[in-house]
Amino acid sequence: MDMTSFSFLSEGCGACHPGGGSAEFDRNGNRYDKHMLENNFKYGDVNNFDGDYFQAKWSESGVLEADCMLCHLPEYDYKARNTQLEKLNFKWAATEGSGLAKVDGSIKDKKNIVVKYDTLKFDASGKVSLHVVREPRNETCLNCHAKPDWKKRGTTFSERRDVHFAAGLKCVDCHPAGSNAVDERIRGKEIHQFGKGDDPSGNVRNDLDNTVRDCKDCHLTGYLNAPISKHSWLPQLHIENIACQTCHIKERPIKSALVQVSDIFNPGTKISPPPKYIWTFYDQNMNYWNHYGELNMFTVKDEPTDPSRPVLARYKGKIFPVNPVHSAWPGILIEGKPGLDQPTMKDVFGMWTAHNADTTVYPLLSSIRDDNGDGIREVNRPVEIDAIIKSVEQCLQKTGCDLSGKRIVWVNNDRVYTDGSHFTMLPKEEYESSPYASVYKYSHDVVPARAALGVNGCSDCHSFNAQFFMAKIVKYPFGEDGKAITEPQYTRLGLTQLAVVAGAIREQVLKSIMYAGLGLLVIGVLVGVVAALLVKSFRLPKLKDAFRSTFLILYAGAILIAGFIAIRPDLSSMIMPDRVWLDAHHFGLSMLVILLGIYALSWTKATPLSSILKSVSVRLIGTCLSLSIVTGVLMLLKVDALSSITYNLFDFSIVSILIIVLVIHTQSVEFMYHKRSAMSTSKGMA
Repeated sequence: MDMTSFSFLSEGCGACHPGGGSAEFDRNGNRYDKHMLENNFKYGDVNNFDGDYFQAKWSESGVLEADCMLCHLPEYDYKARNTQLEKLNFKWAATEGSGLAKVDGSIKDKKNIVVKYDTLKFDASGKVSLHVVREPRNETCLNCHAKPDWKKRGTTFSERRDVHFAAGLKCVDCHPAGSNAVDERIRGKEIHQFGKGDDPSGNVRNDLDNTVRDCKDCHLTGYLNAPISKHSWLPQLHIENIACQTCHIKERPIKSALVQVSDIFNPGTKISPPPKYIWTFYDQNMNYWNHYGELNMFTVKDEPTDPSRPVLARYKGKIFPVNPVHSAWPGILIEGKPGLDQPTMKDVFGMWTAHNADTTVYPLLSSIRDDNGDGIREVNRPVEIDAIIKSVEQCLQKTGCDLSGKRIVWVNNDRVYTDGSHFTMLPKEEYESSPYASVYKYSHDVVPARAALGVNGCSDCHSFNAQFFMAKIVKYPFGEDGKAITEPQYTRLGLTQLAVVAGAIREQVLKSIMYAGLGLLVIGVLVGVVAALLVKSFRLPKLKDAFRSTFLILYAGAILIAGFIAIRPDLSSMIMPDRVWLDAHHFGLSMLVILLGIYALSWTKATPLSSILKSVSVRLIGTCLSLSIVTGVLMLLKVDALSSITYNLFDFSIVSILIIVLVIHTQSVEFMYHKRSAMSTSKGMA
């Protein structure tokens, strides 16, 4: 970030940091202003090039102490506080922010500080009484968290898009502190350790990871009247391997930054401060985004709607929806040292500014062009990679940077290019796109159960057109044609194409055949029963004619129902079981088919069929029954290495049993019809 402890606060970051910690104490636990005076450090001087005191003005500005009112005073004036930070009036920021006084003067401009207290806030004895609340309001939390979560995660925190906000929950319901906390690590009176999650990019207080109230804390206990979530129809494998957010956050409602590059000049408007013009962003759909310009201009009420699907990644054993940010930037490779260094924003900005003013300065930059037609240049071709590497090297040499033992490189995610044609690979986590960029998990904008993945059955995820596995996700931001290089979602999840295709065949093909076969079997049984009743009731001489009449009536009814469903598909679940119901009862239906297969073994022997058909049918049913039992046992034993093949073979055996039963049933019924019809005819002749 190229910031010191002091400039971190003075250049804008202090606006959302409440003070205390590194805003008050140095790395050795010394209070900045006191330590600076005790050691005779000079105001704004280099001060031993110590990052805590380099060019710092702590001795005059004071430190930024933890400000309780920032969270616990609903009427807190954040703009007034931030104005004081801009003036370097750190020690007085809380005073004006809480409304206790008006602060004039500026440490930055060397104007004397004058504090004018609001006497109406004090009683006759000098005691102050403010509207202090125990639990911070949502808008208090969102004052700092809304914008960062917009740009990092595309979060809205709106009632329309989040079931928890719509239900009236507060931020502190899930992020508790003190006596309300559920985790012993943060439970305690006023110790102010807030419940936090576990972000892949976060390394702040990792000892408190997952102290936030989890989904199961409410939806398995009914806490705060939360609906009890059983998921009884879902295989336990899913609960163990897939996070709740994955199915309940299936879409991001607004744009967020998927790609951030810092190698070209971005001509966007309203970008401040100027060095940020060398940062260029692209949204989740790989469209150019004037990120800093919009953030400078828009409030969270102006969040641009631009829906996208989350990328899925494995993190600590579970699949989560994430935003794995991609990065491309000029780097510095230092011999004998791990990792990579980076030129300052100021240096790269100066390089591009000089070139834009006069193209004969750093002339190689002219070869970098816009290949994808979005109006923004991108580094993607070998000649462009060479151009950025050589130009940055020339720039640093002009600034007097010592490049001994160093080499300028260009980094694209996990590739480190030494020139346009040669690169080495950087190690990275499987959930990362780049080892030098962030990965943000999603936890907000949760949709209700009726809108989550799986509401239409297993094929919501396991089918040839389902995005869960088949979505094309960005692997590298730009190929040589300027377009993104993509890979299938299942690759990022560490799955093989065979396993994913097998799942799609099982859910989209085999199960569909199974459910259709059961439907045909039910119709066939109904035909037989109705035909028998007609013969018995009306003493029809020809059972075959009764069968044909009943067959036509039932199938005509089926056609009418199918037509009605086509016209009013929303009413299909009122007429027949929907797919999620069938998938939920798949085990029971499979057991029914197995029982039918067992019954068919004895039934086939007693049926007047040809000896060849009997023999083949018995062997096939026996083989399929054995296969279903073996694969069923393996499924129950959860043999992961065989899970894909066992699930498919199990359903294949079930479908095969069902088809054989249907064939035998049809043949035996037809045989009996012909036999009875012949008997009726011979009796009539007699």
